[in-house]
Amino acid sequence: MSKIGDLDIDKVDTGALIVCFDINSTREENQAKSDDNSEGLIENPKRIFNNFFDNHKVLGVEKNEINPSELNYKFCLNLPEKSTFQIRTISDLSFIHEISLNADSYIIFINLENPQTKEKIEYLMKYILESCCSVDIKTYIIGIYKEKPIDECKKEELENLFIDDNLSYEYFEIKYTENPKNHFCLYEFIANKNYDGKNFLKKHIADYQLTEIIEKIINETYENKNGLRFDPFKRKFVDKSEKAVGENLSGPLCNLF
Repeated sequence: MSKIGDLDIDKVDTGALIVCFDINSTREENQAKSDDNSEGLIENPKRIFNNFFDNHKVLGVEKNEINPSELNYKFCLNLPEKSTFQIRTISDLSFIHEISLNADSYIIFINLENPQTKEKIEYLMKYILESCCSVDIKTYIIGIYKEKPIDECKKEELENLFIDDNLSYEYFEIKYTENPKNHFCLYEFIANKNYDGKNFLKKHIADYQLTEIIEKIINETYENKNGLRFDPFKRKFVDKSEKAVGENLSGPLCNLF
């Protein structure tokens, strides 16, 4: 029997599956494994997700290495639905990973200050479209930089690639912060009824940090898979057809997760 905290995950639904492709993945079967130092790169998914879950103890994550090129994070949001979620990182593109064919969405982190990024993202998009047969599965691409994006990695340059390949995507661009401050946590907001929701309702996507973008992607993936939307006033997911409390109000509601 498998558990996350006090929850028997064998008795709940499977939630949603997100597959994250490492932009620095091995490509050829006899190619040496990706550089061991790649974990220190700002776009490395293992480092990003380890940091994310270290700052989200409420999720009670279980981390397992499935094989040398696949790392799985299994967790459960404290929702009435008691749904489990999985994020699987993949760092070898020399073959098709069966798990990627079952994904509900994809994530790719890219370094906007690396001149090789454009070539690498082109290869990865081709892999997704041809190997995963997933034209309709949404791919979230998160561009990260410390100082400023180089010319060939500017938003308009990269989005031309995504449009030309007919990729179903959403693109984010974010300045990297090692220890983000003033993070308003969606999961604390859901779980803790005493957690002040004013900041949540005022949050604009332009103010998101990397942590909040990941929360948004997890949230959207679950919504899209199950035909739901998150109602911040009820602090839970509801049917998309259900009218929101503030549906006719202008202002911050349009910026909600």
